[in-house]
Amino acid sequence: FDTVSECRYELPSETSIGKVYLNLIENCGKELPLEEKIYQVFSSFISDAISDFNSNIYYSNPGYLLCSYEEGKLLA
Repeated sequence: FDTVSECRYELPSETSIGKVYLNLIENCGKELPLEEKIYQVFSSFISDAISDFNSNIYYSNPGYLLCSYEEGKLLA
């Protein structure tokens, strides 16, 4: 989906977004090869949630993002 044209807020920089993904990728599935972790994170629900800049998920605590990713859904 188009996360830029409908964004009601200032977009985060590419570096900021990269840091969110990097933290998540580094901390999930420690036994998996890096390529597999990258694929799993970017093909999961969490990628769409992080990229929805009209929500607060992008700004969430890295621990929350990791726990949500591991649960397979956004935690309440």
